[in-house]
Amino acid sequence: MVYVGILLFAALVVGQTVNVQFIKGPELKEEAKEKVLSMHTIKAPRGNIYADNEHKTSLALSVPRYQIRIDLVTVSDEVFDNNIEELADSLESLFDTKQASQWVTDLTTQRENGNRYYLIKSNVRNDQLNRLIEFPILSLGPYAGGYIEVKENKRVLPYDLLAKRIVGYVRHRTADETNSGEADTIGVGLEYAYDKYLAGQDGEMLMKKIRGNEWKPIESDYSVEPIPGSDIYTSIDVNLQDVAESALLKQLKNQKAAWGTAIVMEVETGYIKAIANLEMDTADGNFYESFNHGIGSATEPGSTFKLASAIVGLEDGKFRVSDSVDMPGRYQFYDVVLHDSRSWGYGKNTIEYAFAKSSNVWAKIINDSYKRNPQQYIDGLKKLGLHRKLGVEIAGEAKPFIKDADNETFSGISLPWMAIGYEVQQTPMQTLALYNAVANDGKMMKPQFVKEIRKGDEVLEEYKPVVLDQRIASTNTIKTMQRLLEKVVEYGTAKGLKARGFDIAGKTGTAKIAVDNTGYGSEYQASFCGYFPADKPKYSCVVVIQGPTKDIYGASVSGTVFKEIADKVYAGGYESANQEQIDLTQYNYPFSKHGNKLKLAQVLKDMNVPVTDNGRDSEWVVTKTGKQRVEFQNRLISHDQVPNVVGMGLTDALYLLENQGLTVRVRGSGIVKDQSIDPGQEYYKGQLITIELI
Repeated sequence: MVYVGILLFAALVVGQTVNVQFIKGPELKEEAKEKVLSMHTIKAPRGNIYADNEHKTSLALSVPRYQIRIDLVTVSDEVFDNNIEELADSLESLFDTKQASQWVTDLTTQRENGNRYYLIKSNVRNDQLNRLIEFPILSLGPYAGGYIEVKENKRVLPYDLLAKRIVGYVRHRTADETNSGEADTIGVGLEYAYDKYLAGQDGEMLMKKIRGNEWKPIESDYSVEPIPGSDIYTSIDVNLQDVAESALLKQLKNQKAAWGTAIVMEVETGYIKAIANLEMDTADGNFYESFNHGIGSATEPGSTFKLASAIVGLEDGKFRVSDSVDMPGRYQFYDVVLHDSRSWGYGKNTIEYAFAKSSNVWAKIINDSYKRNPQQYIDGLKKLGLHRKLGVEIAGEAKPFIKDADNETFSGISLPWMAIGYEVQQTPMQTLALYNAVANDGKMMKPQFVKEIRKGDEVLEEYKPVVLDQRIASTNTIKTMQRLLEKVVEYGTAKGLKARGFDIAGKTGTAKIAVDNTGYGSEYQASFCGYFPADKPKYSCVVVIQGPTKDIYGASVSGTVFKEIADKVYAGGYESANQEQIDLTQYNYPFSKHGNKLKLAQVLKDMNVPVTDNGRDSEWVVTKTGKQRVEFQNRLISHDQVPNVVGMGLTDALYLLENQGLTVRVRGSGIVKDQSIDPGQEYYKGQLITIELI
């Protein structure tokens, strides 16, 4: 019995061995392999988003960042013992996170524990990497020095908060991260709208499981390199964007308003050159770009809507702007009374004068003209396209609202109220599109943010100007409205907004803000929409500020922002483009920026430009171009004081300031014209400094 039992047990062992080795063997081998080796997704670098400036100014770009690890078991005892202290000193000087003694202790301990994937540093920049690969031990490479480099990509905004909302973000969520249990994509702005172009094609890398959830990349023919995404070339001008944001922020702070938006559009093309959206955070009182009000907030516009009412009335032949009208200052419709901002009114004058003064007699004019057939007026508004979205590519455009006469909410006061911008809703962008059409001699353009999508030098998509309506009204009506918009600034409600050296045309708007369905509260929305220069329009612009606390009128609240934008835009480029250019032919050699002496000397040498070096004691120099040569003069840089970077290019300025430990915010492009902390001042590590370039 014992013999038979042993024989049966031996037969069972042999049978199971055959089963494991030959029958289940391949399956078990693959299962074991998957637990040790696995293909991991490598995210593709997203394409860059560029502004519409002379140089390739980036609004968003993917920069390489590196995770540096070391296989301490690979390093021989001799190499480790002879170089560990020198490596520790080098790591301390580069990263400043641990003292050298701590590096020695940590590396030694991890080596004794057999750590083959010890993390030295994450988020390593390229300049740090170039130094790190020269360090003792690590310089021996992956086999003798245990060096492991894992490349990552980080999305950065070179201009920090500038145009942050329009650049936006995108996030691809897995099924585990969503409530629905299905993967999806969320986001806002250009990043979200053009994600399919920017995303690129992810790659794969074979990785080996080390311990826990740590995976080490290994070389393999099965690995696939990621393909970077395509680049987006926008219509945004960083200089105009900076002007718009700065002017809007200053007024919002002054008025302690709830939110504001400012949009600048190129009249002829419809390309958006700047869009600023700022909203107060009630927690800290500061302003942030938390929502795109310019596109997403449809509100009752108030008197800026009188432009649409005037166009409809003129097109239908209901009146002429030379007709006389009595403006007593008080207008009653059933049991509701409207007042002019001047309680005693404006007397008897022309409709043109009533438009310039923004008298609410417009409610009576439209009511008298269309009370027998209010739908005719509404159809006239729809003919202008005011009931349709513009179709902008940025997600979140709010739908405008123009109610029909058969709407259940249409009452006896609806017609006069619609005439002056109530009981209708428009976004600031939709209002701007109408004013831009008037500036463009009646041609309504689609607002666009992107001009091209490129893959390297190959143009994948080109977004040319799109005409939404070839002519919104007759030539006579458009010319009349252009004249009336100029009169608003000449002697009307915006007469204080006359700019320097050119004329503005536009319309003010002041509207009470509705509180849910309970009526109108005590807060207002102030607007100004128009274009400049009035005689040859280059740009149109709308400014809307909601909830100002010191003033309520469109001219003084939003109009001042419009004027500041117009003044700076005109002075910053448009004016010089139409003036006689500076004659530089008297100079034989090009102007150069201040900067690093060795690099400047090399460039000028390559260009055969004679140089007089009077900056022999300095690494950094100021350049002076004469008729015969370029002269170098000293610019001394102290390591414990803020350096002088005025006159330098962005690269040199960033290098100097960041090497000093300062955090740099950049505005504009070109040459540094100003810095927020004066040269020679003491500072602390991490202190913020803003540099302005032109």
